[in-house]
Amino acid sequence: MALVKCKECGEEVSNKAKSCPKCGAKASKKTSLLTWLVLILIILGVYVSGQSTDRATKPSTKVSSSDKGETIKSEKVQKAAPPKPVWVTSVSKDEMTGKFTAFAHSPRAYPSKKMGFPYHDVYSYMGVGCSAGKEWVYLGFNDSPNLSKDTTKSGYNLIKTRIKWNDNVEDISLTQDWGAKFLHFNDDSIVISKIETSNTALVELQWHGEQATYFKYSLSGSSKAISEIRGKCSKNK
Repeated sequence: MALVKCKECGEEVSNKAKSCPKCGAKASKKTSLLTWLVLILIILGVYVSGQSTDRATKPSTKVSSSDKGETIKSEKVQKAAPPKPVWVTSVSKDEMTGKFTAFAHSPRAYPSKKMGFPYHDVYSYMGVGCSAGKEWVYLGFNDSPNLSKDTTKSGYNLIKTRIKWNDNVEDISLTQDWGAKFLHFNDDSIVISKIETSNTALVELQWHGEQATYFKYSLSGSSKAISEIRGKCSKNK
């Protein structure tokens, strides 16, 4: 028979006794193993139930494959660089003589530093023209260039300046008919080949009352545009 001590008087008492024979204090009840097992099962049941509820109420973070695809497409659209402006072509025909002319020219180029009045809104473009087996290169402006450091000739001015094809700087000569909005290159065939094989052209010009002014021309798409006008001119000789 197992004995336990009374909590009140310390007397050893049978573990089956309901009270202490010495002091009469009630014996403490011993929790059975079965009771402990039931209690543990109840606690586990409550815990598992709570976990299931959390999973059911927690918003899903899973992204569908279609949503992923849309996200990737959106990022690509945002990161994609805007398309570069390219050269465009045009044609003209003299109704009186029937002479056919085709042109290819660059997007507009503005001075690297804005000039003062009255040149504050000047812009330019580089172009190639063809007609009846002839080809020429020119710089066009929205207003007649008022240039300094030029040489006056009979009916035109001669401008000696510099041009940079990509990273290669060269000396060039340009001509401007008096009052014209165009500057024409010498050695047209050489200049055209430079245009077709370069990405940019930077031209230096001296405006009256201004420091050296620089126009940077994009040559993107120039080769295709020049080939196009050559085809048109060959069909309309």
